[in-house]
Amino acid sequence: MTDTGKPAAPAPTAPTVPKVPAVPKYAETIDAGYRASNRVWIRVWIYIVSGHVFVAFLFLLFYVGSHKG
Repeated sequence: MTDTGKPAAPAPTAPTVPKVPAVPKYAETIDAGYRASNRVWIRVWIYIVSGHVFVAFLFLLFYVGSHKG
């Protein structure tokens, strides 16, 4: 080859891919599932009780309204 006086073109490089795992790694927990389950059941019971109280209040309003005067 002859020297043309031009600098050589840089060699093509493959694009770099960041090394990020597809699924994040979380620290292991001992009883988080149990505590989360407890919280869900407590919330369910609160919703059930408050729903029944609300319906009882509506029932009382209709009862008082139908027996008025």
